[in-house]
Amino acid sequence: MRKWKVVLSLLLVFVFLHSPTLAANNSSRFTVSMDGRNYAVKEVPVVLDGQAVFSDIPTFIHPTKNYTLVPIRFFAERYGAEVTWEQKTKTATVTQENKEIKITVDSEYIYVNGEKKHIEGGTIPKLVTFSNKDSRTMVPLRLITEALGFEVGWDNSKRVPFINTKGNEAEDEDEEENINKKEITNILVEKGSTNKPKVTIKGTDKLNYSTDLLKNPNRLVIDIKDSVLNLKDSIPFEDGVGRIEVNSKPINRINISQFSSDPDVVRIVFNLTEDVDFDIVSEEDGKSFTLSFVNRVEKIEKQVIDGKEALVIDSTEKPELKSFKLSNPERIVVDLLDSSLEGGTFFNYDYNIGFIEGIRVSQFVPDNLYKPNDRIVRLVLDVRDGIQDSNVRIDWKDNKIVIIPETNLGEVIDYSIKGIDRIVSINTKEKTNYDLEYHRDENTMIVTLPSNVLDIEEGFLSIMDGLINDITIRKSGRFSKAILTFRRGIEYTVLSRDTDDKISISFRKDENIKPSDMLIVIDAGHGGSDPGAVHNNTREKDVNLNVSLKLNDGLKDLGYSTIMTRDNDTFIELKERAAIANRNQADLFISIHSNSIANPNISGVQVLYHSKDKAKVKKEETLALAKIIMEELVNGTGAQDKGLIPRENTVVIRDTAMPSVLIELGFLTNREEARLLNDDTYQNLLVDSIIKGIEKYLQLY
Repeated sequence: MRKWKVVLSLLLVFVFLHSPTLAANNSSRFTVSMDGRNYAVKEVPVVLDGQAVFSDIPTFIHPTKNYTLVPIRFFAERYGAEVTWEQKTKTATVTQENKEIKITVDSEYIYVNGEKKHIEGGTIPKLVTFSNKDSRTMVPLRLITEALGFEVGWDNSKRVPFINTKGNEAEDEDEEENINKKEITNILVEKGSTNKPKVTIKGTDKLNYSTDLLKNPNRLVIDIKDSVLNLKDSIPFEDGVGRIEVNSKPINRINISQFSSDPDVVRIVFNLTEDVDFDIVSEEDGKSFTLSFVNRVEKIEKQVIDGKEALVIDSTEKPELKSFKLSNPERIVVDLLDSSLEGGTFFNYDYNIGFIEGIRVSQFVPDNLYKPNDRIVRLVLDVRDGIQDSNVRIDWKDNKIVIIPETNLGEVIDYSIKGIDRIVSINTKEKTNYDLEYHRDENTMIVTLPSNVLDIEEGFLSIMDGLINDITIRKSGRFSKAILTFRRGIEYTVLSRDTDDKISISFRKDENIKPSDMLIVIDAGHGGSDPGAVHNNTREKDVNLNVSLKLNDGLKDLGYSTIMTRDNDTFIELKERAAIANRNQADLFISIHSNSIANPNISGVQVLYHSKDKAKVKKEETLALAKIIMEELVNGTGAQDKGLIPRENTVVIRDTAMPSVLIELGFLTNREEARLLNDDTYQNLLVDSIIKGIEKYLQLY
């Protein structure tokens, strides 16, 4: 019985929509005024539960937004709803059973039972003036109907909106018949990180599709099987074909249609400006997929281009590129946008090209630098250790991306260690004359040679081996200068001839060192939010800083180079204190602290040292420094010797790569010693004693 009702209802709709009266009304056009502009529109009926309904106030499709507008009273007449109007706020209230809906002219928000909701897609109520000067509030059909809980849709073939109220037998039967049908619900045209459009097709179930690329003219056809159209009414249809005007290369226009009904096939045709490659990527649930037009990365090889080794990437077109550097470890990243990697998702190449010692290539999953729908092929170029000014030149040549490492200072300069000697060589393109100047006071050497014999105009190479700090190349007119800076005074021997294509020099430490050759790091313990021990109205951090500042001044007055881990009331992490000394290749590390203990009668000096060998320091050297400083402190101040304390896990003396000690100046828990530690005269005695210990150690070791 129910099936006969459905068939009869459909026949009535078919007859009604094709009757002469309806056809005449459906073709009637009139002029309306909205938002200060006049528009020519066409009246459309609304099919309500299978019956076409015309209102005395014409319903029509918004001329630019393509949604159906109906008079507010439509809901009172057809649904039995109560409609009230507030002129001051231009707000209509629609009430039916347990639903209350408030809408305001030109507002992007709707209130359903008091809950504020944003209106998607710009389908907002409008005040419309008809040609007879009659002004009416017109509201989007879908907006109110869905809020009331009814089904609203669009009949593409008849070009009319329809409404099915819940509980209708015909609707129930339709649902039974269509329960297994997949619906195409949306087609979105968006852009990723480039100007190329990307198209996402969404459905209600897993989509099964096929593609066909046609030429003359260029078109891409996607057929989605076992599917029916149920698109939002924002896509305009004419004669059963929906059209999306894209006008952004490579898409001119997209046509959408229900290609067949037995079987159900939805056809989407992309009218293209050119012959292109494409990728389609489905979401995990298969209910949507995104079409991207891409460059295909097919082959990656090492080749010689214009006499230089290069990385050559076969591509179907020239992609948009982004490149940047990453550190720890040093590497260069080159991203090919709108690109697809052929043959897999990851490849590893052990190519050695200039400073590049390996290449990794992958189909990269976009991160926060890109849009989620981007298709990216990422190349990671691993840089050899010690190279700090790595740069590449990227060219497009004969449908290939060519990446050439620019000449690096590490290729021009050779560096090696032989015993106690460091050897530096400057490689030139031909035999050349050169001049050499060594400035002992500045600890620099300058090698001057013609610019045209070097493969590089400028560059910087960090050495930091405890003797040589760095090497810089600078061009000045017809000449270039290689500037070497040293940690301390050096002795050198020129190994190359007066005219040579490899200028080689051997360096070793000058045994006649000066105080300025020595770098001493002074570490004032605690600081900032960490007060250290607090006793007898004295904070440890204050005593430590005062003594450290005086020690710094005393050493600098004698010509020593110094660095303080802190010179004010600042908190510094323990590992950072050690790192400061290591980064600057210090010769000694002196950490200043004050002591505390439960027994207030105990006083005196302690010196802590690391009890094991370190990578560059034997424990005997560290112990010797601790002994010498302890002797001088006891002799200079008269304080009690409370012992040398071996430690394994005290960070600042464990992690420093040079002889290091931690000096406990005295006990703040002892009232008399706390008074002394705050006394300028006693602080000066402490400082003088520490300096004598440092100088004696440097003379001996």
